[in-house]
Amino acid sequence: MKELSIIQKTYDLIKYYVPIIERFPKVHKFTVGDRIINQLYDLLEGLIRVC
Repeated sequence: MKELSIIQKTYDLIKYYVPIIERFPKVHKFTVGDRIINQLYDLLEGLIRVC
């Protein structure tokens, strides 16, 4: 059950941060913002694979 909790919390983190990152200035959104979003999704994918 704890595995599902961490997956849910990671998903909530992504839902919270993606809109914030989308408001970054264009210069940062397409460099730093995309890297942050990709890392968050990689983290979520890794957690799902482990469970």
